[in-house]
Amino acid sequence: MSTKKILVAGRLAPEGIARLETEGFSVDLAGDCDAAALARLVPGYHGLIAGPSVGVPSEVIAAADVLEVIGCTGAGVDDIDLDEATARGVIVTDAPQSDRVSAAEVVLTVLLACAHEILRTSAAPGAGEPAAEPTAHGVEVRGKTLGFVGLDDTVSLVAEAAHTLGMRLIAWDPGEPVKGSEQLLLERSTDLPGVCREADFLSVHLAELPENEGLVGDAEFAVMKPGVRLISAFARGIVDEAAWARAIESGAVAGAAVVDPAEGQAGDRLSALDGVISVARAAAQTHDAQVRAAETVAGQVAAALKGELVRNAVNVPAALDDDAAELMPYVDLCAQLGRLVVQLADGPVETVDVLYGGSFAYYDTRVLTLGLLQGALQWGAEGKVNLVNAQIIADAAGLVVTETSDPAASDFPRLVSVSAGGAWGEVSVTGTSLGPEHKPRLVEVFGDAIDIGPAPRMLFLRYEDLPGVGGKLGTMLGEWGVNIGNMSVGRGAVERHAVMALTLDQPLTDEQLDELVAHCGLDAGKSVEL
Repeated sequence: MSTKKILVAGRLAPEGIARLETEGFSVDLAGDCDAAALARLVPGYHGLIAGPSVGVPSEVIAAADVLEVIGCTGAGVDDIDLDEATARGVIVTDAPQSDRVSAAEVVLTVLLACAHEILRTSAAPGAGEPAAEPTAHGVEVRGKTLGFVGLDDTVSLVAEAAHTLGMRLIAWDPGEPVKGSEQLLLERSTDLPGVCREADFLSVHLAELPENEGLVGDAEFAVMKPGVRLISAFARGIVDEAAWARAIESGAVAGAAVVDPAEGQAGDRLSALDGVISVARAAAQTHDAQVRAAETVAGQVAAALKGELVRNAVNVPAALDDDAAELMPYVDLCAQLGRLVVQLADGPVETVDVLYGGSFAYYDTRVLTLGLLQGALQWGAEGKVNLVNAQIIADAAGLVVTETSDPAASDFPRLVSVSAGGAWGEVSVTGTSLGPEHKPRLVEVFGDAIDIGPAPRMLFLRYEDLPGVGGKLGTMLGEWGVNIGNMSVGRGAVERHAVMALTLDQPLTDEQLDELVAHCGLDAGKSVEL
């Protein structure tokens, strides 16, 4: 197998490059380049890593002939044409929490700076000048209340440090609490004015979204404690800045920290006020954060190119989270069932019904359905089909997919049953996996029980359950030099009908299959490639 190639455009920490090379990939560095240059460079590369200053528009993705994955070293993919990548089956991944620790430390730093009024401390006296009388500056944080407006992924770290410093913690969020927030020692306020009323320090942790603009305004400042200190270290606009400036000028707000205005923004009244701490937008981009982002993205790109789980894939429409380790080993089983059922069908497949039995019923199984669609749509497809674009291709083809779960619908711990239908009728297959290595196993076909592992070449037969069928079958295959690897027979009532599944070491031609069905008196025969 030839070595897969990865192009790095923009800045990537050396640790990320070293990891890719250790994984056995060929890595080329393009430096910062515009879209036109990147479109010229990207053909022939299987992976593309885009640094913070590099965009990946549609023309770049269209020019990439073998591209499988795009990695972005930032915490978002706004500069990547996600729709184009998804349509072409290109995985897009980022490093969403790479700067989490750094960002939390910035919040804690400015919180303490606001508390102790670091920027307002008088300068030391010059030579020969008498020492000034000591004056009080700021307050201690111990015993004070820190309120959070919003619960992003840095809150847990800020809260952990603040709790260690002896602060009481209270929070309000307009949406659902982040997972695990109940363990953060946070008291929850039922409304925004409630947290504003109780906090000695307020820290804003909401995204810069239109629905959050101006959320904290004159009404909220009116109920805050005199001398409150307000921090919005990484988002502007959540706090009404005119109201904030008035509160600082009146002395109602004793300290403030705000992110630097966007480039070109004029008339920034807030940052110009005495004692207001301006936080650079890149403050969380520490060396450690950049190394962590590089290693994270490198690992995700390597995983994608090796066909492994990509946890941070932003364009796989299925929630994995903590279920990933449980579900991903079954994706291959589902893909094999998808490939099998479309080959057993007697015509074009119009509907697919999937039943997840056993403990599958307690998981979000959408990623398994995507795996099944990937297998089904790959058969006979000209382009790439994977977990990224399988649903798009299915929708475009008018394939109707339904998914149900039933914990009591299986004699196995976990089972996947797939029915495919069309104008010709319906066919079904069922599978599970065995052992710690999750070896796929077919346990039902055409409605009858079997027990056989899937193989690259298989033969499925339906016939009347009469003596001699197996002998005729073996004789003909032997004459053709086709060896049987494994065989499983399932049947309904005695002397009614039966099914036979075989794995073959050599392929059958269409002519041989037709002759086999006619000579052995079979109802039907299907030669399958998995």
